[in-house]
Amino acid sequence: MQHDTASRSKTCNPIKAYNVEKENRNLKYGNGSELGLARAWPCRQSASPRNIAVSSSRAPTGTVQGGSDVSFSRLTIPLALTLALCNMDRIVLSVAMLAIGKEFGFSLAQQGIISSAFLWGYIGTQLLGGTLADRHGGKIVMAYGIIAFSAMSSLMPLTVSQGMGAALAFKLILASRIVVGLGEGVALPSMNNLVATLPKSLRSTGLGVAFTGFHSGNLLGLAISPLILSKFGWRGLFCIFGILGGPLLAFWQAVVPSKSPKVLERSDALGEERKQSNSLLRLLSSPATWAIIVVNCVNHWGYFIYLNWMPTYFSVIFGMDVKSSSYLSFLPWTVMAIGSTTAGLLADGLVRSGMSVTNVRKLVQTIAFIVPAGALLVLANPEISKSAAVACLTIALGVTSLGQAGFVANMADIAPGSAGQMFGLCGTFASLAGIIATSSVGFIVEKTGSFDPVFKFTALLYLLGTAVWNSFCTGEVVFS
Repeated sequence: MQHDTASRSKTCNPIKAYNVEKENRNLKYGNGSELGLARAWPCRQSASPRNIAVSSSRAPTGTVQGGSDVSFSRLTIPLALTLALCNMDRIVLSVAMLAIGKEFGFSLAQQGIISSAFLWGYIGTQLLGGTLADRHGGKIVMAYGIIAFSAMSSLMPLTVSQGMGAALAFKLILASRIVVGLGEGVALPSMNNLVATLPKSLRSTGLGVAFTGFHSGNLLGLAISPLILSKFGWRGLFCIFGILGGPLLAFWQAVVPSKSPKVLERSDALGEERKQSNSLLRLLSSPATWAIIVVNCVNHWGYFIYLNWMPTYFSVIFGMDVKSSSYLSFLPWTVMAIGSTTAGLLADGLVRSGMSVTNVRKLVQTIAFIVPAGALLVLANPEISKSAAVACLTIALGVTSLGQAGFVANMADIAPGSAGQMFGLCGTFASLAGIIATSSVGFIVEKTGSFDPVFKFTALLYLLGTAVWNSFCTGEVVFS
């Protein structure tokens, strides 16, 4: 039987292997059913039933165990829809900001501070959300996040009334966006916790599907926000997007498996050992972790500038109204959504073809930064035309989506048992970069009257991030 299992492991299809694993999910780890476990994981090189049992008993915290009937689609489709609404509630401010600023007389600097407020809350729950997801499962943590960001999106326009003083309105809008950030801060760590339950050969594809939904939220937000804004005003825009959280929560609870990733008992000696070995200091002790942190910070720097300032860029530089500038921002996000799925399929295909995980992660992340750096340098030309600007932003956003199969997938590579915590840790640092980027753009543009310094500095960061990544990235498990 051992020989049969080993021979199958050399030629097996990972998707078939995953389907077989699902059918044998009723087999619990370490219950002595070594024969069933060998059949459940035909891609694994098994030496002996005893070794299989030991390996199973050390399954990562947050992985699917016992009777939880988790399928690829039951995880990825709800994740895609949830992340889509997350980004709709996030990008809505970039569309509404011009109207809000006009109503209350906010300067570009004030608008930049308001835009960055989301990240003030976001940074507060990244690490907490990842830790809770690894401990209690990503499903329940994500559900609470949906409630928080949807409720506050609906309530914010009700508290900021017409005729209110600019100073008070500024504080209330700031506070509401912080709470929205707190709710959304748990989303991506919870997603990473759930995707880490998939076999390694399917994780990039799973991330690709989830992030396709994530970026499609930008598309939907930019497509319908101007229409809602023109008919119902910016207050109606926030209310409608917030109300969508109700049916989404019901769908999430109904479709995502009710038995979320099961947690190993913390009272036993193994649980205590894992808890100590994967402490924050332990995670921060590895150069591989810092490679992810640096690249994540660079990625967030660029991403949140695109997310919050693209409509304003087209309005300030080319004199376009909010509706036209939002629609011009649509194409770059379309390409980014498509690129997310493509990145996952490409990376998993390269892994299955025999390329090492380390080389795959380095390759896709290098492309994800080098090409956008070149596009931004072209975009920094003050004589650039409107069509060329759209093309450059489309290339920059579309190609950076490859990073989902690079640094994002790498978190589960090096710390499969602490995927949510790793995402939260790295995301906390990255959110700081996003706060600085989003708020500083307003001051820079207000002082210079140009976005060119912003684009040049971001291109430089992409090049530095690429150098760090290729020096310290690894696709091997660092934290067992």
